[in-house]
Amino acid sequence: MRVVSADLWEPAPGRVLTWDVTPGAGLVPEPAPITFNQRNHLLGTSHGEPSVWITAAFDVEGPVDVGALEEAFRDIVARHPGLQVEAVHRPPEQACGVGLVRHDPGTLVWQRADGPVTRTVAATREHLVAELGRRCAPFGYPAFLPAVISRPDRSTIVLGMDHLHTDAWSTTVVIDELAAAYAEHARHAAAPVPVLAGAVTAGVATGAAARPMVVVRPTAAAASVLPAAGPAYVGVDDPRLATWHGFLRERGWALPTFPLPLGVPDGERAPQRTVVRSLAGPETADAVARRAAGAGASTSAAVLATFARAVHDLGGPTVLETLLPVHTRADETAHRAVGWHTTTVPLRIEVDAPVLAGGSAGARADIFTDIVTDTAIAATGKALRAARELSAVPLEQLVETLPHPLRFPRRDIFQVSYLDYRRLPGHATAAERRAHHVSAATLADDLQVWVSRTDDGLAVRARMPRTDVAVETIDALLDHWAERLTELAVG
Repeated sequence: MRVVSADLWEPAPGRVLTWDVTPGAGLVPEPAPITFNQRNHLLGTSHGEPSVWITAAFDVEGPVDVGALEEAFRDIVARHPGLQVEAVHRPPEQACGVGLVRHDPGTLVWQRADGPVTRTVAATREHLVAELGRRCAPFGYPAFLPAVISRPDRSTIVLGMDHLHTDAWSTTVVIDELAAAYAEHARHAAAPVPVLAGAVTAGVATGAAARPMVVVRPTAAAASVLPAAGPAYVGVDDPRLATWHGFLRERGWALPTFPLPLGVPDGERAPQRTVVRSLAGPETADAVARRAAGAGASTSAAVLATFARAVHDLGGPTVLETLLPVHTRADETAHRAVGWHTTTVPLRIEVDAPVLAGGSAGARADIFTDIVTDTAIAATGKALRAARELSAVPLEQLVETLPHPLRFPRRDIFQVSYLDYRRLPGHATAAERRAHHVSAATLADDLQVWVSRTDDGLAVRARMPRTDVAVETIDALLDHWAERLTELAVG
């Protein structure tokens, strides 16, 4: 899986097709639960925040079979309730003023729109990004865009979704299942007589001829789920709630911010700059994993420990405070659910002091080394495990129980995310499909980092303000980070 932002996306040109999806006339959708993340996202959009969409994109061989692809899109929407919800405004007297309703996928009306034939990568990107920004705004249904770039040799299938509908994990599920559904429908369309046990067949016109259609019905065991409104509240004396409170109390009830300069005055934002680069190749990543395991920790702990040290190298603190997104998929059913199944937890990473190179008590100061030690990795692993325990605390409960209002020094939150794509659906075929996770490029006032572990090693996507100071700071940070990982691998 290649994780990029819209400003770095390079879709090859071709015939662009999209689909408009509308609810059936006169039908009243059912109320649906809303999560804390979804509610905050909608409130931000209501107050003028730019749309935040995530796009799943992958390649298939040859020109696209339009009929098969439409049926595949229909299957995915029918399978996943998270793609059936619509954000709506509620009366002011109701809680928060926003909510969700859910549409019956069988009543949706699909209409294809034939777009332009683009000639360059830039024109293709510009057209698709404009369509994604227009069609993936969260209010109104749908907040997703089915599309394809059809070419004679190899086509790119696209499903853009507002963040309301998806997260990074879900994007892998969408690509894996959409590719399988498309292949199944294309195979049956090409067969003289469709044969599929339990299938429903009907004639569908493509041009002047009729074609067989196969509706792939998911089994009950494979059915997706809507995210619950949130985990149950913990007891008022739960130590995990107290830990959250303590983290915020020590910060004056403010969320953490990146501690190095980014060149954005308080209260202002700048256009987003995105950097995507490798941090470690496969051999180095494997060596880091072995080193972490030897310290009784995970690869993510080693990645975070080296990140904190890289920040410290540039003048950062000895204790780095950040927020960590973690998934909330508790069982096998949720493993393949499409939706926003994440929460956020606080994390403190301590940078250990330099150690004596030779272990001699009388050694001179100039032979101290500042490598990331196994002790630091183990400590980060312990902190990471403790932080993940805090995911049981509903964020609604946290906010409601704070003795002082939560402060937001910046509009963005400083976060560091780690995701091992090798453990997610579709990993085995992601490279041959040229699978992409593409995020919208908007505005920024803080640093946000996503680390991806794949067969190619460790890669990072960093999002920051586009200022001269941020460019200098973050480019240096990423260089130091990569060096620290290499040191860890060979140490």
